[in-house]
Amino acid sequence: MQDYGIWTVITPLVTITLAVLTRQVILSLLAGAVVGYTVMAGFNPVTGVQHTLDKVIEVFASAGNTRTILFCFMVGGIIRLVQVTGGTQGMVHWLTEKAHVINNRYAVQLLAMLTTMFIFIESSISLMSAGTVTRDLAGRYNISREKMAYIIQSSCVASCSSIIMNGWGAAMMAIIGVQISQGYLEGEPFNILLHAMPYNLMAWFSIASVLFYIFSQASWGPMKVADQRAAGGKALRDGAFPIAGDDEVQTLQTKQHGHPLHFIIPLLTTVVMVPVGLYITGDGDIAHGSGSTAVFWAVMAGTAVSFVYFIARRVLTVDQFFTHLLAGYSSMMPLGAIMTLAFLMGNLSAEMHTGQYITQSIEGVIPAGFSASFVFLIAALMSLATGTSWGTFAIMIPIGVQIGVATGIDPHLMIGAAISGAIFGDMTSPISDTGIVSSMATGNDHIDHIRTQFPYVLLTGAAAAISFALLGWLPLI
Repeated sequence: MQDYGIWTVITPLVTITLAVLTRQVILSLLAGAVVGYTVMAGFNPVTGVQHTLDKVIEVFASAGNTRTILFCFMVGGIIRLVQVTGGTQGMVHWLTEKAHVINNRYAVQLLAMLTTMFIFIESSISLMSAGTVTRDLAGRYNISREKMAYIIQSSCVASCSSIIMNGWGAAMMAIIGVQISQGYLEGEPFNILLHAMPYNLMAWFSIASVLFYIFSQASWGPMKVADQRAAGGKALRDGAFPIAGDDEVQTLQTKQHGHPLHFIIPLLTTVVMVPVGLYITGDGDIAHGSGSTAVFWAVMAGTAVSFVYFIARRVLTVDQFFTHLLAGYSSMMPLGAIMTLAFLMGNLSAEMHTGQYITQSIEGVIPAGFSASFVFLIAALMSLATGTSWGTFAIMIPIGVQIGVATGIDPHLMIGAAISGAIFGDMTSPISDTGIVSSMATGNDHIDHIRTQFPYVLLTGAAAAISFALLGWLPLI
């Protein structure tokens, strides 16, 4: 294994720094990749550029990556169909005027939060569903898009990482299973993870924070600026670049709202097909199904059912259906580019062994009582730099377990700390897939979303770090 030293950390820092300074996420990702592959090429910039271009193509060699990118395009088509048929407007009209369920800004934000938490099977479906149903409502009550993106991403990541009957839980159980086979733990992976979940403090604190900001309407930092702008009726800052496009969609039903079923049927089909796909690909075991395959099948099923429904109801002609479907695909081009480059950066961090370098650099310098807090902080740094919580799970859960065994700290606490740190980065990294999808679902400039959310998540993370330190010292006192 080649050692790239400090350059393995500098490479993701270039990406993050450029993203903050330029607010151009595609430029920042591409520049970070070029820097990384230039380092790997012995600091030859020509070879570095060549390797970067080759590695972009290799992203699509992974079937999982390709399915995920295609999902992003195809879900854009479904959302476009829902919009042009008046489905979104019909759903909003039903919630606000008929059912009187959503009649203030508190209710809009709670709806976004609960939607993401209830659809916990797959994070992308959860985020897209919440964004689609609440985006127009947020505009009606002058709630900033940045605040809505914070609510849905934090709620989604917290619930997906805590409810273990999904792909996230399957990944964690597989990692824990290896530690059992190596003799570090005893028991069943499911039971061990279940007992570790109360220590997923980042998730629980994030949910509490979201509820606090919803009910108090408190706002500070960059988020306060965004909220004040939205209160004045301005959806985006000057010069903002929403990655999913922000054009006004003309509905076919101009005199009245479309039927709520135009919204429910396409999205419900897509959501329901996710656990079905997980069941099939897992040979009858949802926990071991393929997440990327399940969501790809789900969006294909949603498209097919939408075609039958809208044509049979004569809401759209065949030509109109495919015209709007393809228009929805084209609106996802920026997102597709960002996701491709995010996967590229994930591959680069693995090739440069970023996670291992961070861990080895500070190994053995932390007192036993700070072990859980240490694992949380290193996992947070790693996931922030790499943009992946799952990759961080794979590295930090084993490290946490082994440190816990060596120091006498409860391994369940150490697993919870590793999970908490991993999802911290998922909520803050500009190359996190949940962050990118959250920006798309709410019509945000992606860097604006990360910039406004970061202080909120940092404060929550600080509370989690302090709590892990206290919990780590309690058995030793």
